Amino acid sequence: MPAASRQSFSIGWLLILAIVLAGAAFVTPAKYLGFYWAGIGGLTLLVLYSVFGDLVTAVLLWFFTLICLHEEFWRKTVPFFFNITIPRLFIVVLVMLLVMMLMLGRIRLNLAGSVGLAVFCLALYFIVSAAISGFETHSPVKVHYRLIGGYLFPFTIFLLVLNGVQTEAQVRRISVFFALISIYLTFTGWMERFEIWTLVIPKFIADPSVGIHFGRVRGPFVQSAAMGFTLTFCYFSNLVLARQTSAITRWLIYGLNILMLPIIFWTKTRSVWLGFLLSLLVWFAYSKKRTIRAVWVAVLIAGACFVAAANLEGFLSEDREKGGVTDVEPILVRLGLAQITWNMFEVRPFLGVGFGHFRDYAPEFAGDPSSPYYAFATTAMEHNNLLSILAETGLVGLVLYILTLVLIVRMSFSLYRKLPPTAPGFINRDLIVLFWILAIAYLVDGFFRETSDNPFANSLFFGLSGVIVALNVMLGPRPITRGSASIPQRSPEPASPSAGALGPPRPGIAS
Repeated sequence: MPAASRQSFSIGWLLILAIVLAGAAFVTPAKYLGFYWAGIGGLTLLVLYSVFGDLVTAVLLWFFTLICLHEEFWRKTVPFFFNITIPRLFIVVLVMLLVMMLMLGRIRLNLAGSVGLAVFCLALYFIVSAAISGFETHSPVKVHYRLIGGYLFPFTIFLLVLNGVQTEAQVRRISVFFALISIYLTFTGWMERFEIWTLVIPKFIADPSVGIHFGRVRGPFVQSAAMGFTLTFCYFSNLVLARQTSAITRWLIYGLNILMLPIIFWTKTRSVWLGFLLSLLVWFAYSKKRTIRAVWVAVLIAGACFVAAANLEGFLSEDREKGGVTDVEPILVRLGLAQITWNMFEVRPFLGVGFGHFRDYAPEFAGDPSSPYYAFATTAMEHNNLLSILAETGLVGLVLYILTLVLIVRMSFSLYRKLPPTAPGFINRDLIVLFWILAIAYLVDGFFRETSDNPFANSLFFGLSGVIVALNVMLGPRPITRGSASIPQRSPEPASPSAGALGPPRPGIAS
């Protein structure tokens, strides 16, 4: 069936459904009519958006709710069910949008081959592990929260972005979105640093009882590590965007990035500083414009030396508010957690103690009660993604997790080789370097904390991995030749080429 006929056929069925739902109002009790018509209105908007809207834009709106409108902004407790939050409701809507767009023929389902299979197997294994070991835990972070928010949300966003990205304009829109987010985070960070609380929105950021790390810059994430991780990505995303804009806009973006640097420092989080420095090395090594890179290296080294000299006393102190690189308690905690994890692995090497249950078993595996490492670690959550997965899901879970990461990163290498060094459009090698930076920042972040207790970090990494996988699949198996102006529109049926669009495998590059 031709694409146009299939779309008309699907719209016809949606119209029939709408008539049936409207007719059902006559048998709905009067006291429920308000809720009924509200539901019909919402369904109507959903149908209209599935016909005329863009899935990537909807995903970006979901990221906004995850950053600013999460459970600390609003949550509804439902007896015998999970708490309802805006991001949880919204992601259900996103899945419904994907299904409806598939029905309408606007999207052709892409399961990403081996990468998609690895993601599916990892998600299934975590679900089975949690179900067998049970959802009851003594940990303050519940099993279902880590499973749903830490992994199922990110994997769902991966699938949505994978199937939603069809044009170069959508990839640019993602970069513009994070530039806007960086403006908000930068403004909020400065206001938070100087305690101008009336200008900090949402208001829960100013509440010391919400989240952790109050006193550092932590933003709407209410933890400094997540704030620094996001700013690190936004900083380099802005550099990619700046190179594709006019001169005035470019220098405004550079000015914004300069304002972001103090906030990254004010997070007072060593893993953030390390992740940012490693990201700088990758950017200087692989991005375009070598002369400009050399200038930026000199400027940043000079700035770092000035900051270090001005704050030397604070850096060498144990007070984290002043810098506190010699604060040893977090180091003792992580050493103790690593020893406990090894003890768990020796007893349960293949399947672990069960997803989400590290905290329940940790005291049993703290063998020496006089050890300062165990004393700090027995009451703490695991602070390393790899060790957490190893302890809770064993070698099986760790191998699946590492395999998923390796397949995604390997696909980014493949995409990098396909793109010519001088590609003029937004889809160029700098975009791939940005993904490598995201991967490094994510891995560093996950080496010093468990990222599944905060949904944003995993969602950002796996969500933007969907962009890389989608581009790699659509640009085909061979390197792209220079001089080709466009890639044809991605469609279930053959379509004529259109500039800036992505489509079935064929040599070419979006301009």
